[in-house]
Amino acid sequence: MPTLFKYNIVSHSGGHAEFSISYDGGKAFVVLIQVLRYVFVGKYPGAITNEVSVLAYYIKLPDKLPSSDKAVFAWTWVNASGNREFYMNCADVAIKGTSDSITGKEMTIVNYPNYPTVPEFKRNYETAINYYTTDAKYVKVYGNGKGDQYGDKDEDEDEDCDDEDDAEE
Repeated sequence: MPTLFKYNIVSHSGGHAEFSISYDGGKAFVVLIQVLRYVFVGKYPGAITNEVSVLAYYIKLPDKLPSSDKAVFAWTWVNASGNREFYMNCADVAIKGTSDSITGKEMTIVNYPNYPTVPEFKRNYETAINYYTTDAKYVKVYGNGKGDQYGDKDEDEDEDCDDEDDAEE
């Protein structure tokens, strides 16, 4: 599935992004793909920049997604430089899948009331990486909209759900 961004955006020196899916109207999201550190810039920038070198990500959806006519696809992004913001866009999608549920990393939310605040990266692209990796919570969602949240990685987790190698620039 291609995810295209407008040509007139700024990169804010990159940052961390996630592409996620929800089956309950947006209450619980499972991360499908993470693009950590260099979203929109593709590699470590030599200086603070607003130049964009990556405008499209091609997301390979896991075969084992549940079917639904009312799923919500989202991308989220915390920028590396500039104001401390948290960007999110959503789209209603229909999915034909082969599973009743999917387990994976819960979508990371930062720079929002009652959630962690991520400081400006100041060219340290490991900033807040723990919220996306070691401190991540996991969730199991069902095609019928039911979701179960839990803290530790489930032994049955589908490894295709958060592998950034599945995102192609």
